[in-house]
Amino acid sequence: MRKKFTILALSLLMAISSFATEECDVIFTGTPWFTMGISGNGRFIVGTRQYTEAYRFDVLEERLMVLPATGEYDDMCFSDVSDDGLIVGKDHDMMPAIFHADRQEWERLPFPYTGITEGYANEITPDGTIIVGFIMGTIDTDKPYTVFPCIWRLQEDGSWIYEELPNPSTDFLGTKTQFISTRTISADGNTVIGVCVEKKGRYYQPIVYTYNNGEWTYEYPFFDLTFNGNEIYDKWMAQEPNMYDYITVEPGDPEYMYQVEEYQCAFAEWQYNFWTEWKTGFEVTAVPIIMSCNGKWIAPMATESEYTWEPGDLSLEKTSHSYPVLFNLETGELTKYENIGNGWYTYGVSNDGDLISTDGINFYLKPAGSTEAIELSEWLHDEYKLDLWSYLPPNTEYIECSSVAPDMSVIVGVYRSVTPEGDLENKEVFCVKLPGFMSDIKKTLDTPQNNDIVLAGNELRFGNEASNIVIYDICGKQAMIHNGKATTLNVENLSNGVYVVTAEMNGVSVTGKVYKL
Repeated sequence: MRKKFTILALSLLMAISSFATEECDVIFTGTPWFTMGISGNGRFIVGTRQYTEAYRFDVLEERLMVLPATGEYDDMCFSDVSDDGLIVGKDHDMMPAIFHADRQEWERLPFPYTGITEGYANEITPDGTIIVGFIMGTIDTDKPYTVFPCIWRLQEDGSWIYEELPNPSTDFLGTKTQFISTRTISADGNTVIGVCVEKKGRYYQPIVYTYNNGEWTYEYPFFDLTFNGNEIYDKWMAQEPNMYDYITVEPGDPEYMYQVEEYQCAFAEWQYNFWTEWKTGFEVTAVPIIMSCNGKWIAPMATESEYTWEPGDLSLEKTSHSYPVLFNLETGELTKYENIGNGWYTYGVSNDGDLISTDGINFYLKPAGSTEAIELSEWLHDEYKLDLWSYLPPNTEYIECSSVAPDMSVIVGVYRSVTPEGDLENKEVFCVKLPGFMSDIKKTLDTPQNNDIVLAGNELRFGNEASNIVIYDICGKQAMIHNGKATTLNVENLSNGVYVVTAEMNGVSVTGKVYKL
């Protein structure tokens, strides 16, 4: 379903979409816990209440599955879910694993090291074939711990193999990397985004891994926007005041507090001069990492800051302005939305670059191509005649946004209702399901396999000469068209996943479902 957000942004009150006569639906999940992941097709959402339980909700069948924690310190987690409902996260022993809902059991993911004490499978591609995460533990006695960013790839026999991502020993400042935490992966598995933390843990930067020609490379796309180079950093770090040069007496000595203030003043002056020269004043947040499913957009928050200090001050004064930004990974273009700041916190980005947020009371949508935000309940009313608030308890005070499907066909939130005294009365996750949601997906899933249409590796084979060949992805969108006649067709360029193939053979229209792994 192609949204009409761009047209809407130009004339919200004048435009009526082609879906206006259809109906939206609001579905309540039966769980209050925040959503952590949503499948690429919008059918499943997963979430976790630490030390309590994890859940998966099927939006299509409106079915909730809950897995209780096994003990007080059980930190298992559901973090993401594939299009067919395969769950990833960490098991009851804090190890990276997948959870099979049909068997109600964990399957631990493999890794080659001994001494690993924990790990995390953060996200899975919609087709369920690649998982991104990390493992950590003590495998070197000279280090307290080591973090290994990695992915796992599904093999044809159903097993998983571990693949380590580059783990640079030198960080973006030229010092020793403390660790890299990988967070999210694109649908094709070729883009991974994480966070790199430098040696002292004071600074961090988003790191973008790219897979091309069988090799992973990485870059820090926001470093030059944030800092003025490592030479300036090195210069000022060499001048950092040493606390023990200023504080030479023990606590309780009459001179102690005077020396402490003297050090604080010297440190504040150094920090002011250092940051004024080294920092540009613009900084992109690294947590949370938000990337569109198609790997085209990163949608973090940005902060512009100014520092002030006067002789004698014990600390810096900082004034900041935060707002959403959109970074195009394909072109390297950064778009700032400085006018959208008050209460905006980006929770999701669609495949088209639409942003969604909440200020704790309302949802907001920043359509692709627009510089303005739109209150979502107003948009739902104008576009679909849906009164969102009528579905929620009358004493609802807060709405938080949790997740959005890549095509914005499902929007997930949490409402909170309060008593007259202002205490929490109820909290529940709900989904706004837009018209047409899952109709093509359900049709795809229900399509039977056909012996006259078989996929072997990257070769699509037909039982007889076929013409008018069309291949649809799981969302019902055309993935490939072949107008000529053929008995075989190369589909190497198609991503892994489920497809429906239609063709004509001997004057008869045939349809079949195939799986590309």
